[in-house]
Amino acid sequence: ADAGLQGAWDCVATCFFMDTAHNIVEYLEVLAHCLKDGGLWVNLGPLLYHWADSHTYLDTDELSIELCMEDVERIAEGLGFVFESRSMVDAPYTSNCKSMARHEFRCRFTTAVKRAPPPP
Repeated sequence: ADAGLQGAWDCVATCFFMDTAHNIVEYLEVLAHCLKDGGLWVNLGPLLYHWADSHTYLDTDELSIELCMEDVERIAEGLGFVFESRSMVDAPYTSNCKSMARHEFRCRFTTAVKRAPPPP
């Protein structure tokens, strides 16, 4: 993460984003790096992941880490996040309210505060 962004943000919102990572742990580390102590992370989205078979169509050996939500949240807690709320919500996606067809995701909605590290 960019050293100039350490502790630069009061709040970061991620929406349908976390599962775009090859390595979701790196995303969590960047969030922890960029948020101020006491900063808020708001997240909404599914964990669908896109990379399990990427070795079949990309010219790279980069592997994907595809964790369940409980593991993602446990790792976030290890990075200093304290979850204030956790819920599941239905989120329409590319839907037309006048159509008979509807695409909807069951998403995790969380808010978490980055706590200050304990004094040495």
